[in-house]
Amino acid sequence: LGADEVRVVEAILERTTSALADRRLQQSMLASLRYLIPDIDRMQQLRGVIPYAAMDSEREPTAALLDPSPIHSPEFEAWVKDALSHYWGGPKLTHSPLIKLRTVNETMASADDDPTRALRLVLGQALERLRPEGKQNFTAPEWLLYNILEMRFVQGRKVREIADRLAISESDLYRKQRVAIGQLARVLSEMEQTNAAEAIAAGSPGASRRPAPVPMSVEKSR
Repeated sequence: LGADEVRVVEAILERTTSALADRRLQQSMLASLRYLIPDIDRMQQLRGVIPYAAMDSEREPTAALLDPSPIHSPEFEAWVKDALSHYWGGPKLTHSPLIKLRTVNETMASADDDPTRALRLVLGQALERLRPEGKQNFTAPEWLLYNILEMRFVQGRKVREIADRLAISESDLYRKQRVAIGQLARVLSEMEQTNAAEAIAAGSPGASRRPAPVPMSVEKSR
């Protein structure tokens, strides 16, 4: 081969080598993305509600955007359980982080601007969404989770009494109670996401009211 031909071959080899290296890099990146995409999808689901700032809030918008909704916290389900345990009044309800929920803020007008009552109303609404249709039944499986929450936290009955009424063991009652609280937390999360989506669709991503303050006094139980 002549000198010119050698240079042409070398140039072709260089470009081919570079193209192959780029191809290997692309394949490596695509392989990595296959592992990342499920995690990204999960993060998007967890971030289903866009953090919002009240229209009259004195906070900086950027600071408000960095303040996540309570439903994004890994402690969300524990907060739901705590609030239920003081359903008719107590520090776990009065000082609950759930008071920061948009749905609670939106319910303030129906609760005489009392955040504790507003939270109790929202918990009650979520519980009603778990209630099956028809007359209350203490033996049907589809009624079990609702009955446990309603009897345990709304009526305030003792564990043994509830277990006897539902014909299950106390240990099974505790297991089912954890499941029921998880389902109630899921309903609350869905309510919050729906509320945020409706606000965004209406062109008002922030609530019209300042986020509910957490009162210092403890509401007396019924």
